[in-house]
Amino acid sequence: MSFQIDPDLQEKLARFEQVKVQLQMVLNQKGEMEARKREADDACQALGSRKEGDVYHRVGDIMIKVEDVDSLLKDLKDDLETLQVRIGSMENQERSLKTMYEKMGKEINEALKGYQ
Repeated sequence: MSFQIDPDLQEKLARFEQVKVQLQMVLNQKGEMEARKREADDACQALGSRKEGDVYHRVGDIMIKVEDVDSLLKDLKDDLETLQVRIGSMENQERSLKTMYEKMGKEINEALKGYQ
């Protein structure tokens, strides 16, 4: 027994798959940004509780001694703010894509009931 799927439904299925891929990408990017934020948070805390000694900043594969620790701390805090804004944006995208994905899934399920 074979049946032909309506072209509109095929298009919905393709779009559904695209939304799924977009959602996965957003979740991955958000996870990466959250990890970067945790690292920056840890670095800020370590610098804030630092009593004395040299501080080094990693640049690529090398470590460079930091002369102006306050400037480094300011840069880290700026990075934290930027990451927080980006994470917020990713959370908005995630909510929107999840809503769209769920709605499309329901529509597709309803349409497929007509093929049974």
